[in-house]
Amino acid sequence: MQTYRLKPGKLGRKLQEIYWGMERAFADTFLEPDGSLRTGGMAEKATGAYCRVERAVVGRYQKIEDAFVARFLEPSDETHNGKED
Repeated sequence: MQTYRLKPGKLGRKLQEIYWGMERAFADTFLEPDGSLRTGGMAEKATGAYCRVERAVVGRYQKIEDAFVARFLEPSDETHNGKED
């Protein structure tokens, strides 16, 4: 199976930085130092919201990547050095 990696470009890097910033803020606020989730009503609401945002971001990125692959790439049985698998 072919795998592709999309170069993020200037906008993609900015979006990644924003996402990683949100992820760090979430971890600092709602995770214990050992990685376990702090308990409480607000933590549950925040994790639910975070999961929804994460699913939306990942889902949208996947749609963009799929459209890019469909438009600009074609499957190939050759490896990067020109030899077949």
